[in-house]
Amino acid sequence: MPMRSVIDRRRLLLGAIAAAGLPNSPAWAETSAAACTWPPPDWIEHKNFPSRRWVKIVFVHTNERFNELYMEDGKYVVPAVQKFSWTCRDFRENSWQWLNPYLMDFLFILHWKYCKDEISILSGYRTPETNSKLEGAALNSQHLRANALDIHLPNVDNEAVAKDFKTFIYGGVGMYPLKHFTHLDCGPLRSWVG
Repeated sequence: MPMRSVIDRRRLLLGAIAAAGLPNSPAWAETSAAACTWPPPDWIEHKNFPSRRWVKIVFVHTNERFNELYMEDGKYVVPAVQKFSWTCRDFRENSWQWLNPYLMDFLFILHWKYCKDEISILSGYRTPETNSKLEGAALNSQHLRANALDIHLPNVDNEAVAKDFKTFIYGGVGMYPLKHFTHLDCGPLRSWVG
């Protein structure tokens, strides 16, 4: 599975965590702390992104869930990335592609940052056929490259999510306030309001 890296995303994410100084969030991946703290203490202390990571999502169109470790000992767990990619497939065409696993890292951060147990996914991979039928979809969408997610965090202001993501994602961040979701991708650096 090829990994594309324009910059060292690990350092980018770590720097963002340190710089963001953002409000509280969960403590359930590698610690047993009861309260949510942002950034997690071990991240700053060891100056390293956790080597054991998980995500918990629901794909809203099929109600399928993914709740697994996707990284162990600093290595992506290929069957977990595949299952995540299948869960976030183009449900209209029942077609999937390997999603960029960095997207899972972004979700992992959201679990901590916003103290959310489950994140809603509205769109992952899209076929060209599906993309061409969607109102407002970019012709060259990162969804076609399996490089993007549209997400919703229940009871969290999507504008805040988009603004936070712009501080630490090297890629695309789109805010859709009337549709109540945020787009994030691993493509070129840019941001927009849809």
